[in-house]
Amino acid sequence: MKKYRLLVFLLGIIAVFYFVRTIRNYTVKQETRTIKSEHFIVSYTGIYKSEAEKVSNHLEENYSKIRENLKDVPHDLIKVFVYGSQYKFNAATGLEENTKGTSRGPNEFHFVWTNWFNSIFPDDPLKTALHEFTHCVQLNILIYKAKDSIITQDRLTFEREFDKKFGAEYPLWLWESISMFEAKEVNRLSVKYAKNKNLTLEELNKSNQIYNIGYTIIEYLTQKWGKDILPKLIASFGNIEKTLNVSTEEFEKGWIAFLEEKY
Repeated sequence: MKKYRLLVFLLGIIAVFYFVRTIRNYTVKQETRTIKSEHFIVSYTGIYKSEAEKVSNHLEENYSKIRENLKDVPHDLIKVFVYGSQYKFNAATGLEENTKGTSRGPNEFHFVWTNWFNSIFPDDPLKTALHEFTHCVQLNILIYKAKDSIITQDRLTFEREFDKKFGAEYPLWLWESISMFEAKEVNRLSVKYAKNKNLTLEELNKSNQIYNIGYTIIEYLTQKWGKDILPKLIASFGNIEKTLNVSTEEFEKGWIAFLEEKY
């Protein structure tokens, strides 16, 4: 009898889930709509207007703080594209992997509004929005800094040379860690799992484990050197020795000790 009741209960939950998902699919607008705020233009499809407004409001609430933390230079309006499914995101961006967001230069980013109806383990989409916006801020700063070393009057030449410099010099661990830190993306279980692998910064440049542990790198960095060190580290294209006056190995040892003590 207990097994029968449990089965009925589970079937009921499944029925409610599919009923609610069906209602959502029929009531959300599939055509692209737009919300404009002071610093963002949010274009959305496949989600409710109220959800798009949450994105717009959350970005505006954190806009000044993130830019101040990283000492961002003057910034144009940011174009934000939000999708209600992974399929639509992939079709719009040309990406094929299960990526939830991507920045397209300093003034544009795209992401999926994840929820229980389109993802098995949904991320917090508001944090994803801040994560991608922080990528835009980093690019804005790096482009401004690169003008000191890439001397040309031709925009296309500058963009081509900057892409080369960014790909060759700006480390993935810093690129993702700063965005995770500003978006407050941290999970203690994920950190414990990643720290047991004893990965170096260089190894994190080639590993998805950066998404599990990246937050803690900047957490350690800011606790030891203060938040004002972040814009300096960005401007140096992640040069630890030049910015912190310690070797990469010394920095890693300090970070690992910090992990062991806190996590």
